[in-house]
Amino acid sequence: MRHLSKFLAISVLILVSPNIFAQSTSCNNTYNPLTNCSFETGDFTGWTIQDITNPFIPAAVTGAGFSAGFGLFSTVPTDGSFVSVNGFDGGGPDTIEYSQDVTLPANVGVLIFDYRAGWDMLNFGGSTASRIFSVEIQPSGGGTALISQVFLTANPGENIPDTGALSGTLSLSQFAGQSIRVTFIWTIPEDFTGPAQFQLDNVNMTSLIPVPTLSVSGLVGLVLLMLLFAYFGISRRIGINRSF
Repeated sequence: MRHLSKFLAISVLILVSPNIFAQSTSCNNTYNPLTNCSFETGDFTGWTIQDITNPFIPAAVTGAGFSAGFGLFSTVPTDGSFVSVNGFDGGGPDTIEYSQDVTLPANVGVLIFDYRAGWDMLNFGGSTASRIFSVEIQPSGGGTALISQVFLTANPGENIPDTGALSGTLSLSQFAGQSIRVTFIWTIPEDFTGPAQFQLDNVNMTSLIPVPTLSVSGLVGLVLLMLLFAYFGISRRIGINRSF
């Protein structure tokens, strides 16, 4: 009986331990200061949007399955049911910008976001300059970039209808506790030089020391483990008492 109990305990531990402290990947958590971080309101609530004056497709929030055509990818949300999309092309030179002012937690670590893109700069328009997707951290209210990082470059002569799902990270620790503006920027240097599409979703922030969160299965497993340990403790005590 004792060997069977030990076997059951070890089996439960092996089955549930990977799920006990499952780290949440959704941006919709109490730590993240960004509003409408995965566009689950179905619109751009909380964000300030500056679209290109004459876009290939207007910046919008959509569900799964949207495509601008021309063989470009179909949207697939990475968190929730909605994503933001823009044309990543249009009447340039101009920029598309999504921005939001936030006050960062004192122990903030990095900005994390999911993105996906597609473009055809081979068969249309004779492009000669690259389109760029970058992220800037600016003073609250806007202004000269405090830091800027390029995450994607679409080069002339390329036909890449789908980059696949990608993730980007940007360190924010130097701005911990400060009020800043997070700005996503798509630079369109020329006038309609090939159809394109860009998806942004799940804009999250993490702490320097990630705090694990219990999943449902992990919680159940933890309770089972506590019950088993309690059972072994009681059994051991009974055995000791009987020995006297």
